[in-house]
Amino acid sequence: MDYKYSTKYEDSLFYQIHVSAKIFHMLFDQFFKELKIGLSANEHLALKIISETNDCCQRDLARILLKDRSNTGKLVNFLKEKGYIEIKLTTKNNRPAKILTITQKGAEIIDEMSKISEPIVKKIQSEFSQETIEETKKTLQNFIKVVEKAVKTNI
Repeated sequence: MDYKYSTKYEDSLFYQIHVSAKIFHMLFDQFFKELKIGLSANEHLALKIISETNDCCQRDLARILLKDRSNTGKLVNFLKEKGYIEIKLTTKNNRPAKILTITQKGAEIIDEMSKISEPIVKKIQSEFSQETIEETKKTLQNFIKVVEKAVKTNI
């Protein structure tokens, strides 16, 4: 596939992906701040990931959130201090691991936040056909693989 390299970054696919993610993140951060529930969008996302991932360890959470282990550790400690998660020390793949599980309090806050955020997500998604959403997801997944291969990394 021929793609003319544009010298103007704002016209590039990379910029469009970057700005879309950035705007989404900024808007949901603002949304969570306005709710004044004591959780950021990122903290809520971490809780949701932990609740949806069997045997979720801190390393898994860091990989999914694209955060380093230090920042993930701070996030996990915050969620534990708030009583939203429990940590169990064990081994996973022959390595020491902290398995993260949602507490009842954590499950309740996820349910509460889902009831509030779900209508917003549905409103955004209603602007697109299900086919467009699925095709966009597949395209972005492929884009990630191509970029990882091009820069020889694995996120």
